[in-house]
Amino acid sequence: MASNGKRQFLNRSRLRDVVLLCAFLSSPFCAAPETILVAGFFVLALGCFLHLVAKGILIRNIVLTNRGLYGVVRHPYYLANYLIDWSFCILSGNYILVLAYPFSFFWSYGPTMQKEEGLLAAEHGDEFLKYASEVPQVFPARRSVRQVRTLFEGFSPQRVTWKECARLTRFCSVGILITLVHDVFANGLGKVSRSVIVHNPIDAVFFLAAIVLYVASLALVTLGKRHRSSQ
Repeated sequence: MASNGKRQFLNRSRLRDVVLLCAFLSSPFCAAPETILVAGFFVLALGCFLHLVAKGILIRNIVLTNRGLYGVVRHPYYLANYLIDWSFCILSGNYILVLAYPFSFFWSYGPTMQKEEGLLAAEHGDEFLKYASEVPQVFPARRSVRQVRTLFEGFSPQRVTWKECARLTRFCSVGILITLVHDVFANGLGKVSRSVIVHNPIDAVFFLAAIVLYVASLALVTLGKRHRSSQ
């Protein structure tokens, strides 16, 4: 929250929308070599993996979740969001966006993390304060990386909802679409490359994969709603 009581424009809920808008708008003007694309998809895959693990371990409003991935960082879900959004910046090839994102992340997520940790401190008292003094907030420290062997401790697939699976599927679809923009505008804006989808079978496969993944994400949302209504 902003100091005047009003919601700041670039908050947690809006940050990803701003990142995606900037990534898609800048991709036609920015080159993205294969090494950049590989790095971007690696970061995206890592973010999706952490997102899945964090959701499968978290137990809300019952106990202080401090094991598994939560023994590495206090906010693994936000770390996953950081990596996913940052991967879109990398895939865009816009180095300004890549460098600016970390500052935008802490500006947007800072108030949310402060509020959540205040509630946890009020609810769990000394237990949370001890936990906070030993485990980093978002990015792992050298000593916390040693906890990687217990990364899945407390993980349960039942805690991963259909909605979360749909989100991860949609993230992969978006990553592919950003990559395709580079191919379509390989010769600059207004000079669409001959290597467009209708002429390049590889691009056609990636385009189809993006569409299939996006449709799959919609289907997963529908399945989730049906599952909740049947309970």
